[in-house]
Amino acid sequence: MRRLFWLGVGAVAGASGTVWAERKVRTRIEQLGPEHLAMAAGNRARDVGRSVIDAVVEGRDAMRERESELRRDSGISPRGGPTVHRSVGAPPTTRPSTGTWSRNAIRHR
Repeated sequence: MRRLFWLGVGAVAGASGTVWAERKVRTRIEQLGPEHLAMAAGNRARDVGRSVIDAVVEGRDAMRERESELRRDSGISPRGGPTVHRSVGAPPTTRPSTGTWSRNAIRHR
């Protein structure tokens, strides 16, 4: 009787182990199928694209912040010309030409 009991326990354990292993193999095969791989690659590419965009935005923000610090420290106004401190009623001063093209002249060519 004991032998028959343990034979039954072994048969049930073997059958359930086989069913479990078969399910695991089938889900793994589905994960490695072309549809799933294409979807996974698309998701990964989208994540990388977002990371690149985030890095570019962060870099531009840091660049603008550093540029404003440099302009403030060197006395250049945000419009690109030097900061001119004139007394009230004094005639406007002009900036001497440096002999280089301005940004606007290059854009309008």
